[in-house]
Amino acid sequence: MAIARLPLLLVVVVVAVRGSGGEDAEVVCAGTACYSLHRAKLGWNGAQESCRHNGGNLAPAGSPAEAERLRELLAAAGWPGPAWIGLSLSRGRCVLPQEPLRGFAWAAGGEPGNYSAWLSAPAVTCLSSRCVSLRPAEPPGTAGWADGPCRTPLPAFLCKFSFRGMCGPLPLAGPGRVSYTTPFGVRSPRLAAAPFGTLAEAVCEGGEGPAFALCKGPLEGGGFAWHPPGPLCPAACAHRNGGCQHRCLEAPGEPPRCACHPGYVLAPDMASCLPEDACRPNPCQGTCRTRPGGFECGCEAGYALAPDGRRCLDVDECLAGPCQHECRNTAGSFVCLCRPGYRPAGPGDRHCRDEDECARPGVCPQLCLNVPGSFHCACRPGYQHQPGSGDACLDVDECLRNPCPGPCRNLPGGFECLCPPGFLPEEDGRGCRAAPTAGEEPAGAPDSTPPSTGIPRTTGALRTTALLRTTGAPWTTGPPQTLGIPVGGATPPAPTAVRSAPGPEHSADGPRLLLYYILGSLVAILLVLAFALVLLACRRRAAKREKRTAKSAADNYCWVPEQPESRGAGGERR
Repeated sequence: MAIARLPLLLVVVVVAVRGSGGEDAEVVCAGTACYSLHRAKLGWNGAQESCRHNGGNLAPAGSPAEAERLRELLAAAGWPGPAWIGLSLSRGRCVLPQEPLRGFAWAAGGEPGNYSAWLSAPAVTCLSSRCVSLRPAEPPGTAGWADGPCRTPLPAFLCKFSFRGMCGPLPLAGPGRVSYTTPFGVRSPRLAAAPFGTLAEAVCEGGEGPAFALCKGPLEGGGFAWHPPGPLCPAACAHRNGGCQHRCLEAPGEPPRCACHPGYVLAPDMASCLPEDACRPNPCQGTCRTRPGGFECGCEAGYALAPDGRRCLDVDECLAGPCQHECRNTAGSFVCLCRPGYRPAGPGDRHCRDEDECARPGVCPQLCLNVPGSFHCACRPGYQHQPGSGDACLDVDECLRNPCPGPCRNLPGGFECLCPPGFLPEEDGRGCRAAPTAGEEPAGAPDSTPPSTGIPRTTGALRTTALLRTTGAPWTTGPPQTLGIPVGGATPPAPTAVRSAPGPEHSADGPRLLLYYILGSLVAILLVLAFALVLLACRRRAAKREKRTAKSAADNYCWVPEQPESRGAGGERR
C-alpha cells in the first residue's frame, strides 16, 4: 500500500523514540501497521509477551514488502545484531523440509504464505521448540532467517502493531510543539503517520495550556482524521501560512482558516487539500481509496505495488519454491504441477503423491509391480516376456531342458514328470521309486489303487506324476527312469498321468528299506571283523606252541644203536 499526495508521497516514517517504560525503540509505520525495534535481552517467549502486552505480536515477514520494511527498520536503527521475529516451531511439531516455512508458524496466525528467507536449512527436529531471528546477511543491506533454541536470549526483538488506518501529522497554525503517544505505548515528538487511536498533545507558545487531538475514524469516505481537526495554535496567516496547505484566509473578528485551490476540497484535518474526487478518474492500476492528504492505491492478491505507488506488479511466487515438484507462475497466482506417475496432494495441492497404477484393473496381464512414478509388468513363474510382444506373457516349455529322468509333459506355467506303472514319484519330483509290496498294502484292499487327491500346481513348480498299477503283482527295484515291461511280452500300457499323492504307507517305504539296507550292511561288516579277529588269535596261539627251547651240547651228537658181539663156533672171543 502507499499514500499518494500531489506530488505523490509515500508515508513511511522511521523515528527514534523512547517508550513510556524508558526503553529505546525505533518505529516504522506504513499502510495500516507499525513495526518497532526494541532493545531488550529476552528469550522468544518473553519478547512475544512484551509485544502482546502492548497489543501486537512479534513481527512477521510473510511477504517481500513486509521483509523490506523490517530491513529498513534495522538499517535506520543501525542495528548489527540479530532480533527475534514472530516465527516459531512448537514442541511436538516436526520440521517439514518441503514447505516454504519448513513447518514453522507465525505468532500472529493466518496463512503461512509462500515467502521465505532462510539463511540455512533449520535443524530437523520433532522434540524441541525452535524460534527464528532476523540476522544481517551478505551482501550488506540484506537480512535472512536463522533458527535457534527459543530460550536463548537475544539483544533485540521486532514487534508489529496493526491498526484500522493512519492519520497524517497534526497541523499547527502557530508556533508550538506536538508530542504523539501511540496506542502501543511509544511517545514521539514527530510522526509522519500516526496510527488510529494516537493521542496528540500540542503545546502552543504563549498559550494557556496544552491542546489535545485524537486520531479517529473512519470518517465518511473511509479516511481517518484528527479530532478536533485543527489547525491548533491559531495565529496569523503570516506565520507558516497559518498551517494551511494551499491558502490561509483571515476575516475580521475570526480566527484564520484554510482554503483550497479550485478543483480541490479541504481535507478532514481542515488544513490539507484533496482533489475533489482523488479516485476519479482512477489513478491506480488496482484499487483506489481516498485518504487524508491524497489517495491510496492497492493491488489484488498475487500482485505487489510498484515503487511508483500506482502500478501493480505480478509476484512470482515460484521463486520461493512452494511446490514439491514443479511450479508454474500465473498472473496473480501460481500452479503446482506433478511429474508423470504422481498426483497432487496436501494443502493447496502443493505436494505430490505416487500414483499406484497397479490399482487400476487390467494394467498388466499377470503381475504388476508399482515403483515411484511408474510401474512394471512381470510374469508368474513358468512364463516369460517375448521381445516385441509388449507385456504379454508366454508359457515356457520346461521339458526342453530335460528336467525329468523319463517322460516329461509341459503344462501352462509348469511341467510334470511321468512315472511307469509300479513306481511312485520322488519327493523332489525328479525321479521315480518303486511302489510298496502287496504285503505292505492296507488290509482288505490288496488290489486297490492307492487313493489320489493331488491337485495340479499352477505356479510353474516341478510336477511329477506317477503311473500306478491297479493289481497286486510284485514290483521290481529297477532304475526309476527305466519303464518296466511286463513278463510274457505283453505290450506295456500307455503312460497315464495321474496327479495323485501316495498314501502315508507308501511314503514311509523308502526310509524303511533304506534302514534295512543299512542294518544288514552293519551286521555283515561286524561278522567279517569278528571272523578276522578269531583267525588272528588262532595264528598267534599256534606260533607260540611251535617255539623251541634253547639247544645243549648233546644236541650235536647222534645215538648209534648197540650191535651184538660176534663169537666163534667153539671158541671164545679173544
